[in-house]
Formats: sequence, C-alpha cells, structure tokens
Amino acid sequence: MATARRERYRKQTREEAKAVALAQLAESGTAGISVNAIAKAMGMTGPALYRYFASRDELLTELITDTYRDLAETLAQAVAGAAPAERFRAMAHAMRDWAKRQPDRYLLIYGTPVPGYHAPPETAEIAAGMMRTIFDACSTVGDADADSGTARGATASHGQQPLTELEAALARHLEGVGSWVPGEEPGGELKGRALRTWTRLHGVISLDVQGQFTGMGFDPSVLFEAEIDALVRGG
Repeated sequence: MATARRERYRKQTREEAKAVALAQLAESGTAGISVNAIAKAMGMTGPALYRYFASRDELLTELITDTYRDLAETLAQAVAGAAPAERFRAMAHAMRDWAKRQPDRYLLIYGTPVPGYHAPPETAEIAAGMMRTIFDACSTVGDADADSGTARGATASHGQQPLTELEAALARHLEGVGSWVPGEEPGGELKGRALRTWTRLHGVISLDVQGQFTGMGFDPSVLFEAEIDALVRGG
C-alpha cells in the first residue's frame, strides 16, 4: 500500500514538473527550462526535484519523447480513421493541425537543436514509427484519382505522374541507404515519395509556426493545400 502511494506521488510530481517545464518552454524556449526554477514553481527545492529527474537532460528527454509519441499517435489515428484514398490528406492535415495547436512542442522536436543535448535511441525509435505512418499514407497517394478515372496519361504507381529523371535517380539512390522504418522495407520509389512529403510538409509547417509568413498577405493554409495537391499528383 505504502509503495503504491509513493509511486503515485512520484508519477504526479514528475507530471507536474513536465507541465511547468512546458510552460517555461512556451515562454522562453528550451534555454529557459531550468530544474531549479521548476522546483521553485512547485514549492520544492532544486535538490528535492533532482530525486525525480537526475538532470535537465533527463527532463528534456521526457518532454521530447512525450511530444514525439503524441504526434505519432495523432498521425496514426488520422490515417486509421480515413478511407484508403484519403489517408495521405488526413495525415498531412493532422500534422499541421497538431503543430498549430502546440507550436512550442513542435519546435521542441523540429526546431533548433538544444546545444549539448543528445537524444537517446528511444526517440529515434518513436520517430521511425511515425515515419512508417507517413510511408503507409504515401503508399495510397493517387488512389482517389485512380479510382475516379481521372489519373492523367501514363503515370507511376497509384495514379501519379511518371518520375522525372532526377526523381528516378533519387529512388535508385535510396534503394541502398538502409531501413528508416520498422516492418517491411519499402522500395526506393516509395522512400523518395515519403522523403519529399516529409521535407515539403514540414517546410511549410515550420515556416508557418515560426511566423515567417507574417506580413506577406496570404493565407498559409492555401499554400499548404497546394503542396498537398502537388504531392498527390506527384509534382
């Protein structure tokens, strides 16, 4: 009984500390996260909180793994809840919506690296699982056009336009780079499609979240939709 009570208190304390750390992250970025400041906000001493997190890096790891896990689950749920032909668009919209709701957490994993911090293997494993979701969504790209009979001309798989010479060269190059994801190893063409999807969607999202479009007089969501459409067409 006493052991269970202590464990509950330990879990509650760690969760409270992470919540305070996220508030610091929103206010000052990763540089503002301080174990001593968190302890003070919780009415504890710094040494007392170090019994729950051995270091600032351990606390950062908890925040990063929680964030990766939350985004990975969000994308997986979006894909699972969509019809096959709509999975790619569902995944893309879920990614942007998640980032817009919590930009500080998005930048924690996709922004400027924290100086001196080295993420443990666990974060790479979660990120690989998320990339698997992107691969699976990319494997259905073009199905909507193919099903409706609107695919144009001689196209690549899933109703897309044929690969350009450079895209084909990228596919050949990616055949030999090793595995990025758990499960069945995808071919070079699908790797290339997923890589272009990942970089282009995150490019728009990152610029949007950081306010880089401010003052340009256009709606970033329209640009994002255009990128999705281009990726679906294979452009």
